[in-house]
Amino acid sequence: MREKDISRLQTALFPSRRWGSGLLVAALLLALYAIVILGLRIERPSLFVLYLGATASLILAYQRLPVVSRQIARDFRDNAGLAAVILTVLLVLYPIVVRDDPYLIHVAALSAIFAVMALGLNITLGFAGLLDIGFAVYFGAGAYTSAQLAIHFGVGFWLGAVLGGFVAAAFGFVVAWPALRVHDHYLGLVTLGYGLMMNLLARNLKFLTNGTDGVIDIPPPAIGSHSFTEPLNILSLSMPFQTNFYYLASATALVGALVSYRLLNSKLGRAWEAIREDETAARCSGIDTRGLKILAFSTGAFFGGIGGALYAHMIGFISPDSFTFLESITILVMVVVGGAGNILGVVAGAIALVILPERLREFEHLRLLIFGLALVVLMINRPQGIFPRTRTRRGPRPGIESIPLEPSADRASPA
Repeated sequence: MREKDISRLQTALFPSRRWGSGLLVAALLLALYAIVILGLRIERPSLFVLYLGATASLILAYQRLPVVSRQIARDFRDNAGLAAVILTVLLVLYPIVVRDDPYLIHVAALSAIFAVMALGLNITLGFAGLLDIGFAVYFGAGAYTSAQLAIHFGVGFWLGAVLGGFVAAAFGFVVAWPALRVHDHYLGLVTLGYGLMMNLLARNLKFLTNGTDGVIDIPPPAIGSHSFTEPLNILSLSMPFQTNFYYLASATALVGALVSYRLLNSKLGRAWEAIREDETAARCSGIDTRGLKILAFSTGAFFGGIGGALYAHMIGFISPDSFTFLESITILVMVVVGGAGNILGVVAGAIALVILPERLREFEHLRLLIFGLALVVLMINRPQGIFPRTRTRRGPRPGIESIPLEPSADRASPA
């Protein structure tokens, strides 16, 4: 009997164990939520540094206890539906908890936007194993497309964002088609060159991008007569207008995570996984490696374009300085730190990489040094990321008997 069947049998025979694991999952999520809110509420820089040290110590202790970490991972896996419901409720309640500080709501909305883009790069890098260092190209393509359509042609955000995603996917195809002639680090260098080239074009093609002056007065999204720059009324509460963008970006990130999960567990996702692990073996198995790699680039770029459209309409202003090489590196670090291939890990990495630099602005000249040292320590101790990708064993399908292997002639058969 397989381990999965044994776990199901134990759950059926001992329902109290199932309820206990569900309560543990709920308690851990609530505790994590409280820790995050506490960190956001800390105003004094010295206290925030102590908070970061304590949080890092907890993470290291968790990683140093493999028995505990495996048990918690098993509980979350067995109660995935409950965890998803609790997370959704906590996300909905976040603006209400911090409604007295619109800045925290804005930072959370920005985190959700970067989570969408990190999920896109995770498809390219985490699923298919293709290094893309020019991801800001798709970010900018979606932002400029949606913004210019809204300003010059009156196209609403909802259609403009989708069109921006498709334009970004076309850019992904253009980048991937010649770039996939090379592999590994050389592929990263080629995509880096594309990113730098596109940034120069954005600065000089003034009839499309308005050059270094940027695009201003980008209209916000609207639902009927309700503009997203107006306060949001929830029952008897009047929420800051940033709440509109927070809910929009969070919903988009949740949809992106769901789509990523479905892709990962589909036939296409398994083909990408095969390409990532051994491209030669995948090609010998009949997989169209070139076509699927181009599809991975385009799919990830579509996510980047959607994120760019959200960013443009939330900020109301974009320029080539918003889509530089530094932005590409930031998105790449989000994926690597969170754990390439792990959907929840990538989202957590995006949230951390947006919030921490904002909270360390008080140090001004030292914040980049502190941030860089933290990344170096993390890469030394956890090179696979905070939440590494879990490898799943795929056995034979139910109803298909496996063929036993005969013992080797040079090895004595067991008695």
